[in-house]
Amino acid sequence: MAKGDGVTSFSVDFMSDLHADLHDSPLDYAALKKNDIAVVAGDVASDPATCLAELKKIAAVYETVLFVDGNHEFRSGKKGFRYNFDFAAVEETLREGIEQMPNVVYLRDKPFVKDGVAIIGRNGHWDYRILKGYPWRQAVREGLGLLGADFNKAASFSKMARRDYYALRDHILQFNGDPSIHTIVVVTHTVPRAELIDFKADSRKAKHAQKGSWLMRNLLRHDMGKKVKFWLFGHQHAAKTQQIDGVLYHENPRGHDVQAARTYRPSVLKFGT
Repeated sequence: MAKGDGVTSFSVDFMSDLHADLHDSPLDYAALKKNDIAVVAGDVASDPATCLAELKKIAAVYETVLFVDGNHEFRSGKKGFRYNFDFAAVEETLREGIEQMPNVVYLRDKPFVKDGVAIIGRNGHWDYRILKGYPWRQAVREGLGLLGADFNKAASFSKMARRDYYALRDHILQFNGDPSIHTIVVVTHTVPRAELIDFKADSRKAKHAQKGSWLMRNLLRHDMGKKVKFWLFGHQHAAKTQQIDGVLYHENPRGHDVQAARTYRPSVLKFGT
């Protein structure tokens, strides 16, 4: 118990962008494990089957694994990295696989609650509007080559971003009305605010427009009780910890870089006081 207020705290291991299929050296999760709960913020691998296989390895080590999918889970394997735009089919494949792992929680389908802490999550996707002054249609059009898709398919990410925003909004409203919840942790794969974008890594505006959704920052308007204390994310492969308006934003990606991947380890976060 924490001193003074009787609030129970617990810690988690946080990781994202593992890209297991892109590295020859597998992670030794047993050696890296510091806590009983792992939070995995997407891009485990570049297709659902490989993602599920890696989640199974993680689940064999941790008591509980909390997972949100990333954009790479919607790809069709390493060759060409083409997207599968049947989003519902991909999510169903992931859901069916996760149902075979009793200690893995697909945050897309249900939140995780422990000791007064509610952990909610969605992919987040992107809506091409996160950069101020960059017109939506131009952002979609200039990013087509990055996605290997036509305009309509590329634009469909905006619909997914809106869906995920409203799902997270509903959870925030729900837990703000629950007196047993003192802390809300949001987990998305994509970047939740433009201030968190790593502009140094790439100069292409179209690339940054695919980093996240401008809607996400509006979630905090619905957090009337100021219960959102943490926001964990990934996607852009830039380790980051930044406090904004009372929320700790944290990114801990393994990424693509082979050298950096050899020394990667989950970060440890404590929820509660």
